[in-house]
Order: sequence, then structure tokens, then C-alpha cells
Amino acid sequence: MIELKRLKLINWHNFENVTFDCARLTYMIGVNAVGKTTILDAIRYCLTTNRNFNALGNKKSGRTLQGSVHAKQRGENAYRRPGRTVAYIGAEFWDSVKRTNFVIAVRVESEGPMQELHPGDQTWYISEDGITLEKLPFIDPRTGAPSAKEDFKPAVGRLSYTRSPSEARDRICRALGIGRAASPLGKKFNEVFQMGTSMDEIPNFREFLYQYILPQPELDLDALQGDRVELENLHAVLAEAQTRAAALEQIVGYGREASAKETDALVNRGAALLARAEADAGEHEVWQGHLDAGRRQMAGLNAAYETAKNAEAEARRSYLAAHGAASASGEGRALDAMTEELARKKSALDAASRKVSDLEQTADTVTNLLTVLERSGFAVEKALWPVSLTEDRLPDLTAALDKLEKPLEEQYFAARQSAADLARGQEEKRAELDAVSGGKWVYPHGDAATKVRDAVNAELKSRGMTPDAKIFCELLSVADESWQDCVEACLGDRRFDILVPPNHYAAAKSAFVALGERVGPISLLDTPGIRSANRRADTPPADSLAAQVESENPLAAQYADTILRRIVCCDTPDTLENYPDSATRDLLRHHPFRLERLRKPQRYIGLDARRARAGALEEELAALGERRREAAQTEKQLKAAYDQYQNVLRTHGLEQLAGLWASRAALDAAKADYTAQEQKLADCRENPLLQELYKEEEAREAAWEAARKAVEQVGGDIRVCEKQLASCEAEQTKAVETARQSTAAAEAFFGKYPLLEPLAQERKKGLMTGGRTARAAAQTAEKAQTKLDDALQSYLSTTLEPAQKEYNERYVCDYPLGLAGVEQYRAQHESLVRIDLERYAAHLEQAQRDCKDRFRKDILFRMKDDIFNARRQFRELNKVMEQLTYGEEVYRFELEPSRDPQLAAFYQVIVDKGNQQMTDTDSLDNLAATADPVYERQVDELMEKIMADVDENTRARQEGRTTSGATLSDYVDYRTYLDYDIKVTNTVSGQQAYLSRVSRDSSGGENQAPFYVAICASLLQIYQKSENSIRLVLLDEAFSKMTSDRIRPMMELFRRLQLQVLLISTVEKSTAIQPYCDITYSIVRHGDANAIAPFYRLTAPQDAPEKETEDE
Repeated sequence: MIELKRLKLINWHNFENVTFDCARLTYMIGVNAVGKTTILDAIRYCLTTNRNFNALGNKKSGRTLQGSVHAKQRGENAYRRPGRTVAYIGAEFWDSVKRTNFVIAVRVESEGPMQELHPGDQTWYISEDGITLEKLPFIDPRTGAPSAKEDFKPAVGRLSYTRSPSEARDRICRALGIGRAASPLGKKFNEVFQMGTSMDEIPNFREFLYQYILPQPELDLDALQGDRVELENLHAVLAEAQTRAAALEQIVGYGREASAKETDALVNRGAALLARAEADAGEHEVWQGHLDAGRRQMAGLNAAYETAKNAEAEARRSYLAAHGAASASGEGRALDAMTEELARKKSALDAASRKVSDLEQTADTVTNLLTVLERSGFAVEKALWPVSLTEDRLPDLTAALDKLEKPLEEQYFAARQSAADLARGQEEKRAELDAVSGGKWVYPHGDAATKVRDAVNAELKSRGMTPDAKIFCELLSVADESWQDCVEACLGDRRFDILVPPNHYAAAKSAFVALGERVGPISLLDTPGIRSANRRADTPPADSLAAQVESENPLAAQYADTILRRIVCCDTPDTLENYPDSATRDLLRHHPFRLERLRKPQRYIGLDARRARAGALEEELAALGERRREAAQTEKQLKAAYDQYQNVLRTHGLEQLAGLWASRAALDAAKADYTAQEQKLADCRENPLLQELYKEEEAREAAWEAARKAVEQVGGDIRVCEKQLASCEAEQTKAVETARQSTAAAEAFFGKYPLLEPLAQERKKGLMTGGRTARAAAQTAEKAQTKLDDALQSYLSTTLEPAQKEYNERYVCDYPLGLAGVEQYRAQHESLVRIDLERYAAHLEQAQRDCKDRFRKDILFRMKDDIFNARRQFRELNKVMEQLTYGEEVYRFELEPSRDPQLAAFYQVIVDKGNQQMTDTDSLDNLAATADPVYERQVDELMEKIMADVDENTRARQEGRTTSGATLSDYVDYRTYLDYDIKVTNTVSGQQAYLSRVSRDSSGGENQAPFYVAICASLLQIYQKSENSIRLVLLDEAFSKMTSDRIRPMMELFRRLQLQVLLISTVEKSTAIQPYCDITYSIVRHGDANAIAPFYRLTAPQDAPEKETEDE
């Protein structure tokens, strides 16, 4: 027998480092939640590698391997060992046959309770014979911590190890005398031994049998499910193909409808072309008639034109004769001379008027100039303005304007410069405001401080140093804001000095020197000198100006102190003279023998200064904007005055103005001459003889004018007729071309659609019934064509093409849309229906046969075999249980087909003789000849039930939910088809009863007893198969519902069976249990860790006492 002798736990739950002995019957007691069960977890994990600590009986514990390693406490994510932890479990065994010890141990290394364990984080060890726990270095003597992997080995002897759980199980099973882990006995051991053995939460006898007696079925549902998936895929493929075929059939039908609409439209178009060609062919004759009528009209007009021309020539001769007679008389010659003189005087008058107008415009220009000058502040005496100016004062006006030239020019250029300066100042202020608002200062002297600082930082950076140059004022703050103006005024431009750490001074100095005069008033502070002066420790006097300045930079603070500590702060001017150097808040500064008023400075120290500067800049910008607008207006006015002044000078306006008065006099004289000549001409025309001659002349002239108009009228008619003839000729030519084109269009159309010509001819005849002309028929057909084309286009765009586009998108095709692609869709539909659908249906039928083949081979016959094996196992188990007497009772398992009608029917299907073992070469086709149709229907029904469960279980896992109703095992699990019971026989009275009936009337303890006997029998089945193996039984919460009189026979049974039992319970059961145990331990909480100590009773136990006194 191989017996567990000692157990060592290091960093396992609340056990830090404990080792305790184990005997044949070892008993552990403790209060609830003290960690008793974690000891059994350690043994199971060490011997079976199983990390599932929540098996039956422990479902509510929530224990995990990492929770045990890191000592999870009550509460969310609370751990005693939250960091990297190494745990050891060591089990020392005694082999009574070999008379030697050996050790099985496991090492677990975890980085954290939330970190996944890697394959190399668990290591199992098995020692050679002769090794005990003391010979293994679980603890590193140098550090007191658990040993590293490489250090865990005995000084003498060999220790094999593996990190593979499956290999570890095999080695451990062999070491414990069980045999190979993959053998039926090894599998049974790992199934039974690793389960929790608390009976509290076992709901019924069936659940107990499932966990401890009957193995879970080993069915390969993956392949069957794969067949099922393939079936579903084939169904989907077939359905998709059918859907695709339906879509194609719909498209083909739409195509037929569209083709019919297209044919109707084409026939109508052909009829329209035929009617139009016939109508256009008769148009030539119509225009020829119009052309002949026009030519006849033209001949008549030409004859009328000749007659009118002759009459106009005769009227002209008559007029000329009358005119000659009037002009030949003396009165007529005098009248002609006066008329010519009047024309000359009119020309002289017009010239004088133009000259005066030009000079008056010059006068207006000078007036405008004087007006603009007056607005700009350059007034000229009103008597010198052109409206009042006399010829003798023109030199005075010239002199006055000459005096204004230089002042006007100077003031104009000054205004222009002022506007430019204001614009530049506004831009500078805006740039400074942007910088200050962005957290950057723009310092005085062209921002020299920033430029020097940046140059120094560039030099530092080029030498690999930190660019840490600072401007002195940026390192300061003023404690009392009321003294800030005084502080900044006294510091002056020294506020903008550059400060660097002493070890950077040499590099900064080289950059400073290289800048030359560009540094302006900016200084580089000698920080090594400041540091060596070391005046920081000497606190400035409380009344000195230096006391108002603060800085986190000690060098900046020391430099400020150097400048300001001698200046005494005075609240009033009265005390200034009491000190050699003093100042007040309102900027009075007293030097030795001198008092001055300091200028109010621009603040640069502190964040408030930056905010104040931003506000001031905004106000300054607003004021500058207003001034700039005023300056621009002034510049505009002066520019207008200056430009007009220069224009007057360039055009010599004043010199021209000198001729104004003479020109006005000349104009008056010309007007008088013209008026006198008009009067002379009027007097001459009053002669009676001359008036008679002129009346005759006027009558002849009127007749001549009427003859000319008659000629013009006939000429106009001729031109109109010529245009009409040209138009008729053009229309005739056009009609010929149109007829040719119409005929060619009809011929081309029917050349493309020859089969449509008879239909089109019939349609044209129908359109010309009722006396309608070919043109009317063409118009009717053309009007109908638009509707037919629109109807076709609408059908294509709303019906056919959307269906085609949807098909192309769904099936990733690029078939043409519209009628052009219908043939491709039709060919695809024909191929799909005649070839693909038949092939898919054949594949589906074959897959259905293959799926049923697999079900018969892998499921149905396997279930039959499992049922027969279960019967055999119960027979063997009953042989063992017949030898186990619990008090006066003997137990026997009873196994029958399920009483559930449906399960019973399926049971008969499973065990039916038709359920034969099928070889790889067998198939349903081979069995078809001998198959019973009724039996095959029953097989199909069971297969559907099972596959429905398979499908539901798959969906539940995918959706993260549990299945409802029947679970997967209800139809796949062979155990479902059997009913179980335990027959209880009293060896004294011979009475028999069944547990299922007794349990309804008995206590929980009576119901638990057969379970413990069955556990012992199940383990004995394993242990008795080997000549030398462990006989270990682990019982958690042992006998929780059993009374003392029921516990004692069980303890006696353990003794008789020579089982090594390690049982755990609360202290309430100790009275009945402890007397039978070799060792009893009490598990107690000591601080935040657990301890194990021997348990001693103060008084000797009596036979089944009601209460006992215990001491821990």
C-alpha cells in the first residue's frame, strides 16, 4: 500500500509555510470559511493537475488556482499576495511494499492574480525512492523565500520534473500504482479523485452517479456537427442558388416585357419615318409653285419701276428749270449772298462760344481747387475767386497760389508719413498683443532680450547642454502688488538681463560676445560671481525694497537683493530724507542729496503684469485705430488738394484764365453781328417778285420729291420680292434635302430592323385612315413616339435595371444593364437551372446520407455500447458492494430503462438489434436492403432530436447564454436513457427497500450513507485492480447531515476496507468522528494567516455522548 505520510504547503491560500503528518485516518476540523477545503484542493491539484476547484459540492466557492496562490480574501479583488508569488505543494508518500519514501510536488509561479498562467509557470516533480520532504529545498536559506526552479533539487538523489499537465498525470498515476493515466483505470481515477466530495449540494442520486460512478460519454460530436454544418451550408447553397435563379427568372421576365415595349416603340418610329418621308417628298412641288408665282410678281414690279424712274427724271428737270429762273434774277443773287454771309457769321459765333466755354471750365477748375484748399486749411481771399475775380487782380490770385505751394506740399507729405507711422505702430502693437496673449513677452529695444536669450540657448543646445537661459524678470514675482511699479522702475532695463546656471556661463558668454552691439542694453548676469557672493543666507531687511521681491531661483533672488536691498520703502514722502536711498509706492525716489520722480514703468513681472499688458495693448490698439482713421481722412483731403493744385500748374490754368475777359467781349460782338445779318436776310425775303419765283420753285421741288418717293416705294417692293424669291429657292432646296434625308433615314432604320418594315407599313396605313395626310400621320406617330420612349425608359430605369443592378451587387457581377445585358442574364439563368441546381441537389442528398452514416457509426452504436458497458460496470460494482456492510445494511445498484415514454422509446432504438456496428466501408446504401423502415424512421427522429440539441447548444455558446429546456446531454448522454436506484437489504431481518422510496420518508443522513459506501466502492474498484497503490479518500464537509449513530458504522467501514481517509468537517461532528481517527488537527486563523495544530480533547469520549467539550 502507498500511503500519504506528510503534506507541505508554501504560499497556498492563507498557509504561509506549514507541514503536517497524515495517518490512516486523518481528521481536520475548523470553523466555516477558515480555509479547510483549500487543503483538499492542494492534494487534488498536486496529484491530478486539475485546476477546477469548483466541482460538485463546491459550486459556490469560486476558488481558483491563482486565488489560492495569491491568497484571495473576501471582497472584490482583495489578495494577501497581490504581486509575483511562488507556491509549493509537497506530498510525501510511504511505499509499504518497497519500504521507502518518495515525494510528489508541484511548483506554481504567478506574476499576479489577474495574469494568465503560461505553460512554464507550473512544474510537477517526482523524486526517486528514498527522498523525503526535508531533503528538498522548498525555501532558499539565503533569502527565506521559496526556491527558484533551478535551485529546487535534492543534495543527493534524483528529481524528475515536467511542465506538461498530461505528462505529469501519467507519471503520477504510475508512481501511485494506478498505471497509465490514459488507461481506463487512470481515467477513472482522475475523474473520481479530483471531484469534490461534499454531499451537501448533491441534488439527487442521478447526479451522484454521474459524478462518481458512470463516466461521461466520450462522443465526438464535432465531426457530426461538421456534417450538420456542411448540410446547412449545402442547404444554404441550394437555397441561394434557387434565390439566384428566381432573381434571374424575374430579370428575364422583365427583359421580355422591356423587349415588347421596345418593339412597339420601334414599329411606331418606323411608321413615323415612312409617313415623314412620304410627306417630305411632296414638299418640293409646293415650293416650286410658290417660286413661279413670285417670279411673275417680280416681272410686274420691274415694269412699274421703269415707269416711276421716267416720271422722277421729268420732275427733276422741271424743278431745276424753276430754280434756275429764281436764281438768275437780281433779287435772287442778293439773297444768296446774304445767306452765305449769315453762315460765315454763324461759324464765327460758334468759335467764340467754344472759346468762352473752355475758359469758363478753367475758371471752374480753379474754383474747385480753391474750395478744396479752403477745406484743408489753406484759405484764399474770396475776391480772388473766379466768380468775383477781375482781370486786373489775376496776378494777385497767381501770387496767392504760389505762396501756398510749399506749405501744401509739406503738410501733405507730413500727413502721409503720419498715417504710415500710425499703421506701422498699430501692426507692432497687434503683434505684441498676439505674443502676450500667447504667453510671450515682447520686450523693449526691439525685443532685444528675447533675441539675446534665444542666441544663448542656441549656443547651449549646439554644445549638448540644456537650453536653460532665462530673462531675469520672468523669474521674479512681487509680494505686495502696490510696490510693483516702484520695484520695476528701480530695476529698469536690468529686468531684461539674461541668467543661466553657473556651469553654463562660459558657453553663454561666448554667444553674448559674438552678438556684438546687437545685445543693446541687455546684460548677461555673472552667475558664478553671484553664487560665490552667497548673500542668499543674509535675509534682506523687512523694510527694504528687496523684501518685496520673491523668486524660486536662488540666483535670481540674490541678484534682485543686490540691486534693491539698499532702497528703503517709505509709506509717505515725509520720511524719504531719513535714508540715503529710499522710495515710495507712488514712484518718488530719494538719492543722496537728490529727489526725483520716477517714470511709471511698463510692468513685466508676474502673470498679472502680462494680463495687464494685454488689456493696455487692447486699449492702445483701439486708440491707434481711431487716430489712424482720422489721419487717413486728413491725408485723403490733402492729397486731393495737392493733386488738383499740381493739375492747375501742369495745364497752365492761370495763364489761360487771362484771356477770359477778352473772349467774353468777342462773344458778345459775334452775337450782335449774327443778329444784324439775320435781320437783313429777313428783309430781303419780303420782296413780292422773289416770293413768287420761290413758290414756283417749291411746287416743282415737291413734285420732284413725290416722284422720288414713288421710285423708292417700287424699289422697296422689288427688294422684298427678291428676298421672298431667295427664301422660296432656299426652302425648295431644303425641301429636296429634307426629302432625301427622310428617305435615307427610313432606309437606314429598316436596314437595321428589316423585320419591322411590314409592321411599320401597317401602322402607317392605320394612321392615314379617315382622309388624314401623310404629314398628319407623321405628326401623330412622332407625338406618340415620345410617350412610347418615355414608357420604355421608365420601365428600364424603375424595373429592369434596378433588378439587374441589385443582382450584380449581390452576386458580384458586371453584366451590362438594360436590354443589352438581358441575353447574358438569360444564359446564366438557363445554366443555373439546367446544371447547377441539379448538382447542388445531388450534393445535398449525398451529404444527408453521409451525415446519417456518421450518426449511426459515431453516436448511435456508441451509445448502445456505453449502455452495455454501464450495465457491466454496475455488475462489477455490485460485486464489491456486496462485500461492504454498513452496520446491518448492504447496498446494491439497480439499473433499468427509463420510465419516461419518449426516452424509453429511444432506448429501444439504441439497443435494437438493428443498431449494428458499421465499418468504414459500410454505408446506408449497403443496409438499405435489410433496413426496417419503421426502425429507420425512429432513428431519424432521434437524430433530429440530438442535432436540434447540438444546434441549440452551439447557438447558446455563440450568444453567451445557456440553453433552455433539454440540454445537449438529454439525448446524447447514454445515462439519460436509464433509471437508477439503490436496493437496501437488512442483513439481520432480510427486509429490502429502495433508496428512492426510503428517501421520501428518511432523514438526509440516511440518504447520504449509501453515497459514501458507493464512493468507497468506486475507489476500491480502482485501487483493488493494483497489487500496490494508494487507497486515499478525500471527504469534504464529511457526514454533514448524518447523525452520530450513522457516522460510527461508516468510520468502522473505513477501517475494515483499509482505506486512507482524510476528512474535513466542522467541530460539531468531532464527537462521533474523532474517536476513530489516528490524528486530528485544528485549523485556526492566526492574524492574517492560517495555522494547523493538533487537536486534543479535555475529557475522554463516551459512547455517542450528546455533547463534548473540546479544546484547540
